[in-house]
Amino acid sequence: LRPGGHPAPSRIVRNLAHRLPGGQGLSAMASAQELLEQSQASQETGQVQDALVAAKEAFERFRAQGDQIGLAEALRCMVGSQIELLEVTSEAAQKVVKEEASKVKKSAPDGKIADALMGLVAAEVHFFRGESDKALRAAIDAANALAKESADKHESIAWQMAVNAQLMRNNGPKALSAANAALSAAQKDGDRKTEGAAWLSVATARHVSGGEDAKEAAQRARGLFQEFNSKPSEAAAVILLAQMEHAHGDSQAALALAREALAIARQTKNGPQTASALEMVVEAQLANNSSREALEEAELVLAQVEQDAAGQPSRGVAATMSAVLLAHTAYKGIDSALALVREYTVRLRERGDKKGEVRMLHKLATMSPNPPEAMNSAQVALQLATQIGDATQEAAIKSTLTDMYVAKGKVEKAPTRKTAMKALSELVKALENKDGEKFDDTAKYLDGFYNALKQEDIETAMVRVISKDPESYMGFLKEHGQMIADEKPTAVTTGFTVKPVPHEILYFGFTAGGISYGPRFRVNRPAYKTFNFDMTVCLSVVELADCSDQWERELAYNPSLLDGVLQHSAATGYNL
Repeated sequence: LRPGGHPAPSRIVRNLAHRLPGGQGLSAMASAQELLEQSQASQETGQVQDALVAAKEAFERFRAQGDQIGLAEALRCMVGSQIELLEVTSEAAQKVVKEEASKVKKSAPDGKIADALMGLVAAEVHFFRGESDKALRAAIDAANALAKESADKHESIAWQMAVNAQLMRNNGPKALSAANAALSAAQKDGDRKTEGAAWLSVATARHVSGGEDAKEAAQRARGLFQEFNSKPSEAAAVILLAQMEHAHGDSQAALALAREALAIARQTKNGPQTASALEMVVEAQLANNSSREALEEAELVLAQVEQDAAGQPSRGVAATMSAVLLAHTAYKGIDSALALVREYTVRLRERGDKKGEVRMLHKLATMSPNPPEAMNSAQVALQLATQIGDATQEAAIKSTLTDMYVAKGKVEKAPTRKTAMKALSELVKALENKDGEKFDDTAKYLDGFYNALKQEDIETAMVRVISKDPESYMGFLKEHGQMIADEKPTAVTTGFTVKPVPHEILYFGFTAGGISYGPRFRVNRPAYKTFNFDMTVCLSVVELADCSDQWERELAYNPSLLDGVLQHSAATGYNL
């Protein structure tokens, strides 16, 4: 691949036999399946280059053997590693996948399973491109096809990918449904490692959707991972357990678990997992009012991770720096942290870590108190993320830029506006067709983009449909009240009536008034207005988001709490 070039799919495939000098890390006697397992293990520990080398060799050997199933599995490892290492763009990888999928002989005994597994490779590429809708469709189609072939292990993996796609689309309930399907298939197959991964998906989905027994599911996953000594998977389960304890306010338990996960990640020199565990350690330390200890521990871990990287780009360095910045901000203040993030940006640029540089530029944009500097940093970060094809960071930066443009009253310039308008169009279409499932799904996805919409966008789109049959469409909206019109049957208590103000309607009103709250600040769920009383009274339940920006962690209270308890008073302005 020439720098900045886009090679033809055939050229990428011709280069698949590439190895490290002298065949380093690969045994000449290793079977294709052993090489595939070696690649998968290297991916789990964050050794992406090693994973790629093994995957390429496995791919060639499976091709020589005519093993279509193995070839598809190796291709998924190979493509993911190549995109991660910026060896190919996601567009070029997509062409490769289409070309290889067209070669599958569906009439062969392994043809149908191989064809479905090619769908999972396509889903993998869609994830890298930030296309959650396409990834979801590909994963579900593959899962259904694999179920017909009784390929239970592969079906479970497909459903686990569907879980990730549903979570990207803010659909916790459907993520949980997909996770349960993954668990059922894994248990049917009997593969304990796959069952452990499925239990972890169940635990994640339960945690995100507020379901019960999330901790139990994570503990079961951990137990299975310990059975076959999978350290990276065990660390992932322990990090999730720490997040659960932290969410429930037990910072001491969260700290103990996070340190346990950190120790496991350091054993395997897994940079990304080290960063994830360290971030949880810092969060728990800050909750215990131990900012100095948090900073000392974070700086020590960063030194270790940088030593592992040996001056080369590494997936874990920038993420670990982010954890240090969190502790640094809490202990030394925002000005000192801003100087440090600038220093980190230069260090990452010098080591050639473009993904890390994007991360730090984005961090600078979210931390800077100077609006022009923040805007410029975000735009530079977006340009670099687009250049290297990092769709995940690109999406995050676009969200930040949208908040900035909304704050300036220039919603029409918001980079997520096109996505928001498309989602709004799909929502209105679902309303017009009275497709309840599609309406609910789209509304959940749209929740992350509401601030890129204007009040007139929503009113124009909705009124056009509702005016055709007001009674019928309002009835439909009432049935799906969590999304647009959350008016429940009137409840009479001690002589007065209580009605909820629709959650989205409440925030649409703020948008129309020039205040655009992002998802983390839409904390009233919902607000209530009373009638038939000697005065109008508003009540509200405030549910705070789990995440916060750097500057918010310096405060003695969560700023969205104060904002939230003031927001609900706006409910008095709605004629229900």
